[in-house]
Amino acid sequence: MKILKTLAVAAATLASLVAAPAFADDRSDIETTINALYDVISGPVGEARDFNRMRSLFVENASMGAVGAGPDGQGRGMVFGVEGYIERSGEWLVENGFDETATRTDIDIWGEIAVARSSYEGTNGRTGEVFLIGVNFITLFKIEGEWKIASILWRQQTEDIQVDEAFVYSGAR
Repeated sequence: MKILKTLAVAAATLASLVAAPAFADDRSDIETTINALYDVISGPVGEARDFNRMRSLFVENASMGAVGAGPDGQGRGMVFGVEGYIERSGEWLVENGFDETATRTDIDIWGEIAVARSSYEGTNGRTGEVFLIGVNFITLFKIEGEWKIASILWRQQTEDIQVDEAFVYSGAR
């Protein structure tokens, strides 16, 4: 019996060593996709964004949305597709300049599904001032060997809800 347990542990250890590089590659590929998302919306005043590149990062019919507390303290938000985002924000990004960078990204992977929490800082292209701090919740899935974004919801930090809270699982708030 002891030999069987030893063999089982050895097999499990070997399997984890063989699978580790693939998992590391997935994590790296997901980070590359998320960084490409930040990169494609970022740029100086007057610089057109490459929205075809942006479209290539998402699955067809992906959803995007902004969430926050309304004036009455109840949750409010908007959900739209990639084209809706481009229509809503495209001109603003060019006219004002904007740079969004990740400050922390945690990724959970389960097979071909990934969920990322990525905190960000948004910098005004005219003043260089950080004027947005928040968290993007991004779901991705692997299609034909490539990680694509299925959805993204973001929320800005407030006095009541700080970015660090997104990285501490505590169940319901």
